[in-house]
Amino acid sequence: MRRRSLRALFVCLLLAARPVCAQDGARLPSAPVFLPPVPDPLTADERRELDVWIAAMRKWQRMDKRWHNEPAHDPFGRIVNREPKPAAPEWLDARCAALGPAEAGSAAPLGSACRMLAGLEQDPTAAAIRAQTITARAAAEKTAKHAFLTRVHIDGLWTSTASDVRVYGLIGSHISLVDVGRVQFFGPPGVILLSVPDGAGSREIRAGYTWGLSVRLGDVRLFAPSKNMTLFLTISKVWVPGGSVYDRLQGGGFDIAGFSLAPRKRGR
Repeated sequence: MRRRSLRALFVCLLLAARPVCAQDGARLPSAPVFLPPVPDPLTADERRELDVWIAAMRKWQRMDKRWHNEPAHDPFGRIVNREPKPAAPEWLDARCAALGPAEAGSAAPLGSACRMLAGLEQDPTAAAIRAQTITARAAAEKTAKHAFLTRVHIDGLWTSTASDVRVYGLIGSHISLVDVGRVQFFGPPGVILLSVPDGAGSREIRAGYTWGLSVRLGDVRLFAPSKNMTLFLTISKVWVPGGSVYDRLQGGGFDIAGFSLAPRKRGR
């Protein structure tokens, strides 16, 4: 009885294995895949020749970037003949054609030389100089928009330097023109409101014109989280137009000194 059961189980296993064998016999259609041949490694002579050519090419690229579309000059300013483009090794073109995408994009000498041969690689020094030039130019153009505002001064807390006639400057403004170190000179006359004696024991408000210089004392913070203004000590000559009871207020003007504030220059 047990032998019959084993025989029946063996027959069932054979019947179940037949479709599997039939399926294993059917193969799916396929297409051959051809991989590019791996280039031979560089020999010692080829490596030396390639290093010499890469160095010459980078030197030529720097010269071409510096004297692009204009005569080349030596360190003394004399015009010299432009050096021709270095010729690549004869074997480099064929070796680059055999490179795959991974090898051509690598940092190995052969990959770098192939990109240089194809005009895809630039001199790193020239690229860095060009990037610095673009950044500096953008910063200069951005700062130029605010350069005029840094020359506009708000004047206040002024008083005359003479002790016989006391004149006070309340509020005014002037525009500086020339910077000499920490000193700024303003040529266009500034305007300031003055408190001057009226000759009857009282005072009156008069407008005056200023012309002088400002000395930078330091940067200060005014209604901002960081230092945004520059404090100046201003010494000026003031003229008061119109009639006055004091002759010195009509002709030669008088000396006055005080403080002024201007927006802080960026990068200082």
